[in-house]
Amino acid sequence: MMCGMASPSELLAQVETAITGCLTAQAYSVSGRSKAMAQLRDLREFRASLLDEISAGSESSGSMCSLLRLESPS
Repeated sequence: MMCGMASPSELLAQVETAITGCLTAQAYSVSGRSKAMAQLRDLREFRASLLDEISAGSESSGSMCSLLRLESPS
C-alpha cells in the first residue's frame, strides 16, 4: 500500500476529489500566501496507477480456478 495506511480505493477517492478541485481552482493567493493544486497530468497518472493496482488486487482475489493454468501434455 502507498501513502501510509490508506488503501488504493481510499487513495483513488482522494485523487478523484483532487482532480475535481484541480479543475475548479488551480492556484490562488491570499494575503501574500499562495497555494497551488497538484497538476492535472500528475493526478491522472496517479489515478491510472491506482486503478491498475485495484484491478490487479481484484484479479488475484478471484476463485481458485484463476490460479491454475492447464497445458497440453508434451
